[in-house]
Amino acid sequence: MKKAVHKNVTIDDLAAMVANGFSSIDKKFDEVGKRFDKVDKRFDKVEKDIVELKENLEKVEENLNTTRMDVLGIGDKFVSKHEFSQHLVRFSLLEQKVKTRR
Repeated sequence: MKKAVHKNVTIDDLAAMVANGFSSIDKKFDEVGKRFDKVDKRFDKVEKDIVELKENLEKVEENLNTTRMDVLGIGDKFVSKHEFSQHLVRFSLLEQKVKTRR
């Protein structure tokens, strides 16, 4: 086994070691800052997408309401199948009565 070599550390040596340590931490903080910038950009995009989805949803709801009103209005313009069948029966009965009176 090797014996540990003891070296006397001066104040200047200690100051240089601390400065090197802070320098590496600054680099790491710069990297973290860049990563946060990327995350911010992604959040901005997600927020923009959510706003667009909300606008599209409002348009879809408006179209659905218009379609619903159109479908409900059809009943006012057309005769139902059941009512049409009833009229056919009545019309047939009237035709038979007219034929028998001739």
